[in-house]
Amino acid sequence: MYLKGDDEQEVEKKEEEKQDKGNETVVSKKEKKKARAFYEKGEALLKAGKEDEAIKLFVQALSADKDNIEAQQKLAMLYLQKEMYGAATALFKRLCELTDEAVHYSHLGLALYQQNELDEAKEAYQKAVDLDDSRPQRFISLAQVYRALKQYQGAIIALNKAIEKDPENVEFLLLLGDIFEEMEDLKNFEETFEKLLKLDPENKEVKNRLKKMRKREGEIKKQ
Repeated sequence: MYLKGDDEQEVEKKEEEKQDKGNETVVSKKEKKKARAFYEKGEALLKAGKEDEAIKLFVQALSADKDNIEAQQKLAMLYLQKEMYGAATALFKRLCELTDEAVHYSHLGLALYQQNELDEAKEAYQKAVDLDDSRPQRFISLAQVYRALKQYQGAIIALNKAIEKDPENVEFLLLLGDIFEEMEDLKNFEETFEKLLKLDPENKEVKNRLKKMRKREGEIKKQ
């Protein structure tokens, strides 16, 4: 039985690698130009409010050049707006691979969240804030996923990051209060709603909820 030497095996390996590279799809300048033309026509239709027609042209652009980033971005956002979350997810995943940009991970998180794929959504939003932590809303989105998973400590950490960046945002503090209420953490709920009252003293909802919570706390102490 003939056994190949190391040198012969190495030569064959290199030949296989060359063949694999030769099999990769290389987009010609002509195809790129065609994709660009489809994209520009789609963009014009989109500006004219003809979304369905624009979608067809963005699809044609990607048929000519599957990695045309501009067409992928437009098409992914249209699918997201039209609640075609599965199609949007596929495109945003590809955009994340091609660009590694926080905005695409954030949109991927939303598409996954809408399909109740919560663990994957959490990973996508976490990646978004790891890449760019300047936007408090991304931490809010991450907190909402943690909340849906009933992983409340994670939700609180994410929310506090958002509040650090926008400490007077009433909606952020309301959400934090909601989570403390779900956890039946009356002390932190009360502290959060007291902060809310300082920011918005005439807020009737906050006043009523704080009053109810204090009443409930008093009843618990009597037991």
